[in-house]
Amino acid sequence: MEEPLRPMEPVTWQEAFDDPGWQFEIKWDGLRCLAYAEDGEVRLYGRRGSNWTSRFPELSAALHGSGQVLDGELVVLRDGRPSFPAMMRRLHRSEGAVHYMVFDCLSSGGRDLRREPLLLRQEKLLALPESRMVHRVEAVVGAGRALYDVARRSGLEGVVAKRLNAPYESGKSELWRKIKCWRPLRCVVLGLDEAKGEVRSVRLGVEQDGDIVPVGAVGGIASAAQIELRQAVGRGPVYVDVVFLDWTPAGSLRHPRWVGIAAAQDRPERS
Repeated sequence: MEEPLRPMEPVTWQEAFDDPGWQFEIKWDGLRCLAYAEDGEVRLYGRRGSNWTSRFPELSAALHGSGQVLDGELVVLRDGRPSFPAMMRRLHRSEGAVHYMVFDCLSSGGRDLRREPLLLRQEKLLALPESRMVHRVEAVVGAGRALYDVARRSGLEGVVAKRLNAPYESGKSELWRKIKCWRPLRCVVLGLDEAKGEVRSVRLGVEQDGDIVPVGAVGGIASAAQIELRQAVGRGPVYVDVVFLDWTPAGSLRHPRWVGIAAAQDRPERS
């Protein structure tokens, strides 16, 4: 098997769905990692092939002797939830507990499993050594909407749908689909950032205890909305709707997306 392998990646899917031919699992908000735990040693690689073996010696020790090539996500937990900023800090420093959420087995005992169906590959994960930092990702079959609702209520990033009979294919494939949990938020416009006659981004704030707190900026504004924004700014507060994935430690929106300008009747009253 080639090393490092390009991992299989899901395409973005707009809505959760139910299907008995698919399994659904939580999407862990961390860093993709392939672990080659074979030939008496362990080698760890990031999604783009970076060698991370020396950065996670505790993980290498936990996987030593398993005789498998594994695919999963490295995460750092904060209050029981994965924190991507904390994971990025851990990547460049030695402190902080890391967890390896394993969801696929590409080789076991020297046998290449990539052409085998997903269910058979995941059966091999039952042989993973017990560890505080290595965890086998659980999945449900068929009930994608229910798991998506659990993820959304729990403040998790989303779910991944995988076809049960799917082989493992390097690169993006519709046999794997990611459905993200976007959170809605109404913000007040703090200003417009313009360049070459276009509104490139809108600076946003939210009202907290009578104050306006900046929460970052959002781009991707349609031309018609840009015209309306220019006309409205300066005549009074302008409210817009966005969706986002999470909050950064600094209190900004993570991956915000533009939805639209709030209708006048939906805007909060101000004294």
